[in-house]
Amino acid sequence: MLTLALDTANDRIAVALAGEGREFARVEILTRGHAERLFPLIDELFAEAGTEIGRVGRIAVNVGPGSFTGIRIAVAAARGLGLALGVPVVGIDALRLIAASLDEPAGGPVLSAVDARRGEVYAALYGPKGEVLEAPFAADADTVLARIGDRAAVLAGSGAAILAHQAAVSGRRVPPVDAMTGTLPLALARLGALADPAAALPRPLYLRAPDAKPQPPVPGLLA
Repeated sequence: MLTLALDTANDRIAVALAGEGREFARVEILTRGHAERLFPLIDELFAEAGTEIGRVGRIAVNVGPGSFTGIRIAVAAARGLGLALGVPVVGIDALRLIAASLDEPAGGPVLSAVDARRGEVYAALYGPKGEVLEAPFAADADTVLARIGDRAAVLAGSGAAILAHQAAVSGRRVPPVDAMTGTLPLALARLGALADPAAALPRPLYLRAPDAKPQPPVPGLLA
């Protein structure tokens, strides 16, 4: 079975195709225009693989946490393609994807962390086999460290340095840090191939409300 992976959760687009003994991936750094570039990049991926999208048996999508707009782009595309192809679509959260993107096995639990801005990080703790030890949550660095304690064997992701700094200044143990610049699209495809479609639903994972706030109504105009 071929699994197509889509990821527009942050400042890049990543697509991958894995299965039947073959793996292909493409990544582009992009701060805007994700929606316009996603489908052309998918076309390029299939051209490189020498196959057709009709052979895809499953679609995996990064559901965040990450950019609110970016997450919605990939999720909508994945759902649309899944409906058109008649194949399952599964959602994989960004923190699990971080844990699966380490260059080398951690040898213990992985504390995945994404810089959430506003003095917070998104965090989750995963065991060596990918089991969830602490489900994704948002909190300030000190709260994260207090909740996780000494269980983490490695800190990974864009929020890892934030946690390491807080651990150092508060006198806690500082695990090794992997401040990876980006997750692996092929890891997303592999996780997606193993996920249970009934449990790994393709819907955005929002751990807090969006930064944007509704504008108050202007007097004299219809609400």
